[in-house]
Amino acid sequence: RVQAKNWRLMALGLLGLLAASSAALVWRSLQSTVTPYVVEVDDTGAVKAVGPALAHYEPTDAQIAHHLANFISDVRSLSIDPVIVRQNWLAAYDYVTDKAAITLSDYARDNDPFAEIGRRSRSVDVVSVVRVSGESFQARWLEKTYENGALTGVKRFTGLFTIVNSPPRDAETLRANPLGLYIHSLNWGEDLVTGDTK
Repeated sequence: RVQAKNWRLMALGLLGLLAASSAALVWRSLQSTVTPYVVEVDDTGAVKAVGPALAHYEPTDAQIAHHLANFISDVRSLSIDPVIVRQNWLAAYDYVTDKAAITLSDYARDNDPFAEIGRRSRSVDVVSVVRVSGESFQARWLEKTYENGALTGVKRFTGLFTIVNSPPRDAETLRANPLGLYIHSLNWGEDLVTGDTK
């Protein structure tokens, strides 16, 4: 009888321990443990720096230049495939603030990106992106226009872009714009350069 009572107490104790362990496991599984990391690589692909994305991260000028070059290419290039043009424009809106989105929408309304699909294509070669003040960058690029596969013209453009940094706060934003770089204002125009043979 004493032995049976001891076994029952041990079984109840183990049952209580199991319940406490299960509750602790459920509580721990509900806690967020995913920490995104920013990995910087050099030209050869070797890792230069690694740091958690949760820390206040200041992108370098080279990263901002890459970001701006992608944005310019998405907005200014023109593929012969309408699906690619649509994807590029949707991606471009992931990189702008509400204020810049209005400017971008006005530009798209005045210069319909789908109007010349199938007749013309345009490639963009970003030549330089340099910081001109605290948050402003100047970009220069070449646009080559093709008709039926033949080069028909080359134009130079210069643009001014103001950048703001707002770290991503959810998984969807992290996938779309991992560095949290947003274009707050944008303006570009054609350079009137003569004698360009490129």
